[in-house]
Amino acid sequence: MKKLAVLLSGALLLTVFPIAPVPATAAVPATFTVDLANQYRPVTHVASGSLYGLAEEGRPADNLIAPTKPKMFTQMAPNGGQLPNGETTPIGDALKVAPIAERNGAQVTIRMPDIYPNFPYQWVSWDDWYQKVDSIVDARLKSGATNIYGYELWNEPDGTWNTGAAGSFNEGWKKTYLRVKAKDKNTKIIGPSITHYNESWLRNFLTYARDNNVLPDIISWHELGAPEGEYLDGPAPQYISNHMKAYRALETELGIKHVPISINEYGVVSEQAVPGNMTRYIAQFERSDVDTANIAFWFRPGRLSNLVTDKGAANGAWWLYKWYGDMSGQMAMTTPANPTALDLDGIASVNNAKQQADVIVGGGNGNRNIVVKGFASLPYFSGNAHVKVESTPWYGVDTAVSQPTNEFEGDFTIENGQISVPLSQLKESSAYRLVITPGKQSSISRYEAENATIASANIFNNPNASNRKYVGTIDNQDSSVQFTVNAPVAGNYNLKIGYANGTNAQSTQELSVNNQASTTIQYPTTDGWLSQGNSNTLQTSVSLKAGSNTLKFNKGKTGYAELDYIQLQPVGDFKVRIEAEDAKINDATVSRSSFASNRQFVGKIDNPDSSVSFSVYAPASKTYHMEIGYGNGTTGNSTHNLSVNNQASTVITYPKTGGWIANLPNVGTRQIMTVPVTLKQGENTIVFKKGTSYAELDYIEVK
Repeated sequence: MKKLAVLLSGALLLTVFPIAPVPATAAVPATFTVDLANQYRPVTHVASGSLYGLAEEGRPADNLIAPTKPKMFTQMAPNGGQLPNGETTPIGDALKVAPIAERNGAQVTIRMPDIYPNFPYQWVSWDDWYQKVDSIVDARLKSGATNIYGYELWNEPDGTWNTGAAGSFNEGWKKTYLRVKAKDKNTKIIGPSITHYNESWLRNFLTYARDNNVLPDIISWHELGAPEGEYLDGPAPQYISNHMKAYRALETELGIKHVPISINEYGVVSEQAVPGNMTRYIAQFERSDVDTANIAFWFRPGRLSNLVTDKGAANGAWWLYKWYGDMSGQMAMTTPANPTALDLDGIASVNNAKQQADVIVGGGNGNRNIVVKGFASLPYFSGNAHVKVESTPWYGVDTAVSQPTNEFEGDFTIENGQISVPLSQLKESSAYRLVITPGKQSSISRYEAENATIASANIFNNPNASNRKYVGTIDNQDSSVQFTVNAPVAGNYNLKIGYANGTNAQSTQELSVNNQASTTIQYPTTDGWLSQGNSNTLQTSVSLKAGSNTLKFNKGKTGYAELDYIQLQPVGDFKVRIEAEDAKINDATVSRSSFASNRQFVGKIDNPDSSVSFSVYAPASKTYHMEIGYGNGTTGNSTHNLSVNNQASTVITYPKTGGWIANLPNVGTRQIMTVPVTLKQGENTIVFKKGTSYAELDYIEVK
């Protein structure tokens, strides 16, 4: 990572922070558009359910279930024996967990073939199957449960149906359908639950079902990225809307009524619960007339499909689904910049009673503009919109996240019925939420340059800028941009500066805080100006008094720079987290897994010259705690040789973790250990080399 050098004097403090490297050719940020005026259906939290998400009372706890507003869970048949992925603990049959689901606002699907103990299902005989079907329906009727979504007659018949022993699936569907309806005419029947959208398969099935009067009440299939993608690590959610349109056209072609669509499993293995990646699926389902959708089951039951850690706490994915659960009112239409690409996508809602709009995005890297339009249709918005931006990370399934990160808050001027909110340095694995409310709120951390006091400089309009405006031509000796900011308490604050430097060299400005001695801010080139969509951010730290403060930027001695905004956050305890895949890697391999922080880790650190080298900035010379995310799939301890700043190496010993980070199913794991590390003030190099055995590295965090 690139470090920003800041010359220090006066009120500026010593601390500097890592920033993302400036690309050789900066690209215009892609625009994600929200239309608040296009409200297309009520909020129903379509994609909030999960497969085998409930296990038993207290697993997971109600305080983890309720905030996600689950709509439907798919669970094993009553008295079933299904223990997938080598599980030895119950996964929760549908009728046992129905009361848990009901008090948390959800319905339950009964997956009938899960009465078998093995997967793929081992067919016995038709007499055996009829007995099982009767026992399931009798138990359902006896239970009196009022929140049963339907019977799923079979699961993945395109891969699990034994045609040789049981005959054709279509005939088997008819026999089972009629058997169920003879006992229970009211509960809906769901199917065929094939592994992916397959139009020719569905045409054959639906034609038979139509002609034999056994059409499903709810149509279902899986969306795991196949066939355009691959279920292990080949996501293709951008094709989902095409599938929905094609299916509705197929219904029309066959002359059958439109029925609700239930996507009973979604998300490929490597994306399981990763916030940014799952946001893409949610967006497709919400825009595509889906009634319910369940996160797939790949690893662990009873944990809302990996939204909950092994210790029963919320992880980063849980906060995404909690944000989703917070949505109310009407869904508002969203349009990704690259609809056919695996890229940033999201959802939005409007609640007129609360006078609030919510936007959730994820699945994209780098800098993006979020354009929100349609404010003219909402009379409670006038002049300004206050925007609060939060993020939730992916640190791995078993790493708890106590709360989202507050990125910034600020007021944006509504012009031509819209605002433009830039989000910088996004991570594909993270999700982001914008909460938009009217007027000027008390809490502000982002200040737009165009609202500052400006001397001998000019305000320019451009859609690439925050709030669509920025200050340029800060070119003269008397040019200045002075911000008035409010600090709730006296102390140190991180200062992020949104800027552009279109020269081919470093430019400078002088910054003074509360009329104290100025310091020089150095701006790396952005290879273009804001008018061209070229910008970046840098960070430093300032000391502020409680209440009102002034931050004045004057032209520096070299070059020129434009100012877009500044952003302030209180400085907390020092902490820097670096992903192993972002380190300098020698003779080792970056791999992907939903078990890993940021969905990636470094493995194959197997040879004498294999190494992973981290560059870490420390604010002071002292001993720090270094947290290491690792995997050790050997049968005993593994080691790495650790050296700091080319000093003599020490040995780090890793206990075995029961599997490698990407192992499937249900044994892949990443554990965390903490060791002391002594660093000097400034830049440090921390190198991990292969030791006596093998280990994988996920990340380090120094604090």
